[in-house]
Amino acid sequence: MTDRIRFLTRTALLLAVVIAFQVFGKMIPYNNFIVGPVVNAALLVATASAGLWSGIAISVIAPLVSAFTNKAPIAPLVLGFSPFIIIGNAIIVLAFRLFRKKDRTPGSLRGSIIGVAVGSVLKFGFLYGAITAFTSLVSGIQPQQAAALISLFSWPQLFTAIAGGAIATAVLKLAGKSLEYRG
Repeated sequence: MTDRIRFLTRTALLLAVVIAFQVFGKMIPYNNFIVGPVVNAALLVATASAGLWSGIAISVIAPLVSAFTNKAPIAPLVLGFSPFIIIGNAIIVLAFRLFRKKDRTPGSLRGSIIGVAVGSVLKFGFLYGAITAFTSLVSGIQPQQAAALISLFSWPQLFTAIAGGAIATAVLKLAGKSLEYRG
């Protein structure tokens, strides 16, 4: 399999998993605690198995699909906040890639674990700061809408990023070299 086909196949497969969870997850109460870890896991597995651009591609597409399929009253605000979600996703992808690449010990999980930890904290910090600024700077946001947005994009982001990182690390460890990106 050529690198291009591997990239496209793995990216498309992981994106399909993300979209399926986003669409069907809306039927589950408190779905953010299920869908969020799956999305974060897919971002990291894509990065590890198909390269940085695979993780970035899913970082961009997933929030837009979620925003456009969202029927909640705050959906237009989530769509407006999507660029920040994209950046938050890219932050965890970049941190994960950087620390995995620095750890050259065969079979070691150290780089993955550090990448997940650092990336999760940075993503959380960025999104919390961005949503706080967004809700105070965008006119017309009602107090209950601001509270809902801040609730969505604060500590749950840290939890879902860490949980997704744990899932991704387990998947990558179980898959071994068969899923490893060689680029």
